[in-house]
Amino acid sequence: MKPVGVQSVDALSELIASIPPLEVASVEHEVVMGPDRIDATMEIRHGAQSYTFVVEVKGNGQPRHVRNAIYQLRNYVTHYDQDSDNRAHGRLIPLLISPYLSPEARSICDDHDVAYLDLFGNAKLAFDSVYIERSVAGKPKSESRHLKSIFSPKAAQILRIILREPRLAWRVTKLAEKASVSLGHVSNVRKALLELEWIEKHEDGVILSNPAALLDAWRENYRRPSGHRVSGYTHLHGREFEARLRHALNPYQNGPLAILSLHSAAQWIAPYGRNATHTFYADEEGADRIQHVLDISQAPKGPNVIIRTPRDEGIFRDAIEPVNGIFTTSPVQTYLDLWSGNERDREAAEFLGNETFPWRR
Repeated sequence: MKPVGVQSVDALSELIASIPPLEVASVEHEVVMGPDRIDATMEIRHGAQSYTFVVEVKGNGQPRHVRNAIYQLRNYVTHYDQDSDNRAHGRLIPLLISPYLSPEARSICDDHDVAYLDLFGNAKLAFDSVYIERSVAGKPKSESRHLKSIFSPKAAQILRIILREPRLAWRVTKLAEKASVSLGHVSNVRKALLELEWIEKHEDGVILSNPAALLDAWRENYRRPSGHRVSGYTHLHGREFEARLRHALNPYQNGPLAILSLHSAAQWIAPYGRNATHTFYADEEGADRIQHVLDISQAPKGPNVIIRTPRDEGIFRDAIEPVNGIFTTSPVQTYLDLWSGNERDREAAEFLGNETFPWRR
């Protein structure tokens, strides 16, 4: 067996040994039955009863690989059960082992009555009078790094596009062109999303099948864009402020970039209470323009204008125009920015999500 396979079977043996009523009777590696080869079988005894774990080891525990493993286990159990020589080994229990199984992957195992164990410490064995369930908080660093790579700035350009039109089928070339990234980068993101079962393959391309899961994972791995910050005070308000604002905003590459963000964006998309601070994303020229057009001065007591210059210009390409001349971050970007804030910000994010994303209702 490969090292991860040996380590996995050893981990199962240790788990069984830690439960006094259970004992390992025998272990066989790489067992062939009919057209199938399974990684291992482990016969255990519980008093007078005998059981056999049919073990499949997967180096990748993403949902798509978990479903394939469950299919393999079911096929193997069918062939194994038909052999009269194996009936002496008692009841067969399909079991999946992987370095890490996410809550989604574990849920898939539960749905198909498949026992599981991962090397991070999560486990569930349930048969007859035996019930063992262990859940470990957090996730391995490697898993966190993998998720962060899916939500990197370049990948984010792809995700914003497919989240904007979840039911639209996308081919790799069209998505690369729309997101202004390489074909290779789109292919990598596409592969990761397929493994997580957030997109599905169709004849016309891939379609986002689970936008809620994608957005929920993104918000948990999201940090507001880093960059230069400028703050100040404007005496303008009401209609005069709005009239001047229309001359300061622009999301297009042919001029200074400036759009509304956070609560200032949300009030045009899905208003949730009032916020006295006006917030913007802008490039350097756009920040200068906002300060000039809105007559911003140094704040004697506290700023009511905050301008951030993000390094990720994909934020501007994804901007929307909810009313003529007013440009804001997209609903997805606004949701993420709000969710990464305090409790009141998160309440505004939830309200925006429920109002704007049909798949969150």
